[in-house]
Amino acid sequence: MSYPTRTIKNFLKIGPKEYLRQLLYIGDTKAGKLVGTDKYGNKYYEDKEEFFGRDRWVDYAEHYGDASQIPSQWHAWMHKIVEHPPTIDPPPSPKFLSPHTENVTGTRKAFRTYNTTAPKILAWEPKVNRRE
Repeated sequence: MSYPTRTIKNFLKIGPKEYLRQLLYIGDTKAGKLVGTDKYGNKYYEDKEEFFGRDRWVDYAEHYGDASQIPSQWHAWMHKIVEHPPTIDPPPSPKFLSPHTENVTGTRKAFRTYNTTAPKILAWEPKVNRRE
């Protein structure tokens, strides 16, 4: 969480509607400069006044927010591997790379295995004795 002075300062900067939305989805209040948006609708922000590790963040387009939703170019900027965001200094994109996809493990889109062979052992079923 954050200090009360920082929370009040961010409330005055971003307004009550955005303040409540951030508390609901991020769990903290942040105010910064919009650096860019990726093709999936995620918005990336930066605030140089924050300390290291809290100065760059993403506002996910989907509210369940998974780190695998961030493309590799933006991931490099978020983790300070590159200095400038991809909107200013786009990295080269090799032809052999496939398009970015998020991790779907645990969702309905996840791969599920299934067996196509017949069972080798048949289960025993008891005979029902009928007394008439």
